[in-house]
Amino acid sequence: MTKKEKNKKLIFIIILIAICVFLIYLFQNKPKEKIEAPPPPNNTSIPVAQKETNGITTTLFINDLKYESKIDKQESVYDLMQQLQKEGKINFKEQNYMGMGKFIEEINGIKSDGEKYWIYYVNNKKAEIGISNYKINPGDTVSWKYEKNTY
Repeated sequence: MTKKEKNKKLIFIIILIAICVFLIYLFQNKPKEKIEAPPPPNNTSIPVAQKETNGITTTLFINDLKYESKIDKQESVYDLMQQLQKEGKINFKEQNYMGMGKFIEEINGIKSDGEKYWIYYVNNKKAEIGISNYKINPGDTVSWKYEKNTY
């Protein structure tokens, strides 16, 4: 092999290594998907779920309408709403936000509109996590409010 051929081979190997290093860097530093939480809703109070202390029946109120469902174990607010939706009692749409959980965008045809959003409260305290992460405990009261963001 001539010196010229050796140099070409060396350059080819260096370029190949550089491409591999670049691809490894690119995949390791792939930008994370930016997800913004929806702004909170306005002050239209809608009581939502009150779990009975026996831990079997859970009651959900939306626009003064009462919905009940039985649960077998400690479940999330999302699990309860999903169960009621499967039973044909309510309808809702949610959005999942990485690290924060699911947030409700629409309940029974009432959509978040950019000014008002669905926000839930547990025992009259604004929840700080998505409904998929909050576990219902015996005696908890969950209330939905369609209101402006107060953050």
